Amino acid sequence: MKYYPILLDLNGKLCVVVGGGRVAERKVRSLLQVGALVKVISPQLTHSLSCLKEKGKIIHCQRSFRSGDLHKAFLAIAATDDRRANERVFGQALNRKIPVNVVDDPAHSSFIVPSLVQKGDLLIAISTSGQSPALARALRQKLQKEIGAEYIYLLKLLGAVRKKIISLGLGQKRNQVIFRKLAGKDLLPLVRKNDYTGLENRLHTLLGSGFSLRELGLRR
Repeated sequence: MKYYPILLDLNGKLCVVVGGGRVAERKVRSLLQVGALVKVISPQLTHSLSCLKEKGKIIHCQRSFRSGDLHKAFLAIAATDDRRANERVFGQALNRKIPVNVVDDPAHSSFIVPSLVQKGDLLIAISTSGQSPALARALRQKLQKEIGAEYIYLLKLLGAVRKKIISLGLGQKRNQVIFRKLAGKDLLPLVRKNDYTGLENRLHTLLGSGFSLRELGLRR
């Protein structure tokens, strides 16, 4: 099966997680990190999920899944150890045209969740199309070690430059030429060495005046 890679904005959107175990806990935490409104449906919760409930971080329905539980949901995740219960969630989500993931069951999922590497705003998704989550995890661990904090600063720098270039109103074609030229230059070694003078000189050579780190709102 082939999948279309996509990044969803879940901020403020209702996401329903069916299940209250450790797997469900991981899903809930991931959803909360991106600002989702999370409802958990399960007779029991892990200690961590109970703490989130007490703090008002999640909505909890202390019972088994019912057919109306996906009302107004934007996304659903089934993470119980009951295959039939997970399939009921899948069926209800399909009927309501809601994206649904049944953990470890790609055949009953309209989307799968990739393994992620995140450094600040840099997000790298790794997927084996459901064939080997273990390989995806191994690749994630490898990239997690190879991609250091320097990428966080580099991304902030490129983002600040992009914002300023767009504000100049040069037009999309001109902007693309500048962005490609900038991305093609090896700025990363300068960031790794904390060579901010060299970095500013490179920016001035490529972009002209007005692009010092101070003018871009960045610290040395």
